[in-house]
Amino acid sequence: MHIIEKIQKNLGFNALEKIDPNTQETVGPDNPLGNNALAQAGIPAVLLGIYNRLETDPTGDVLSPSDNLLVSIFGKSKDLVLARISEYAKNKDVHREQELEHIAKESVRVIKEEIGTDASENSIRNFVSKNKPEVLLYLPPSLELGKLFENNNLDDRTGKMEGPVSSFMHRMEKSFNTSSSN
Repeated sequence: MHIIEKIQKNLGFNALEKIDPNTQETVGPDNPLGNNALAQAGIPAVLLGIYNRLETDPTGDVLSPSDNLLVSIFGKSKDLVLARISEYAKNKDVHREQELEHIAKESVRVIKEEIGTDASENSIRNFVSKNKPEVLLYLPPSLELGKLFENNNLDDRTGKMEGPVSSFMHRMEKSFNTSSSN
């Protein structure tokens, strides 16, 4: 089971939908609403925020217990990320930040479980490079996280493409990825 599915199931959300690279919408028949839309945007956004921090500082505090993980993950961009997720979900509920904090805590717990307690910098980078492409398949492009994280690859449509040729190209990408070779 992939990490995004583990988090979704552990938190009791409906299955997340992959984003179609052509339409830039979810593949399913309807766009998600309410808490499902919050999960659709929130889970991949939180995971990519964590991955982004781990790529730049694998020994950093992003996986440490915190009362406000969203600040640890997104820093000064936290409010903007929350606003974009809320806009995507069409959810102005005052409890959305608490729900996203809950998603962040579960994400950190699952990541720590996956990488183990004595993970080296190299194993953390390998974990990120292995899991990041799958998470990108679920990231709604309207969040524009690539601009926020100054990483254009996050908003690139080709990262969401699947099939024999695309899969081969993604494997080639992984073999040349600098974060997995450090």
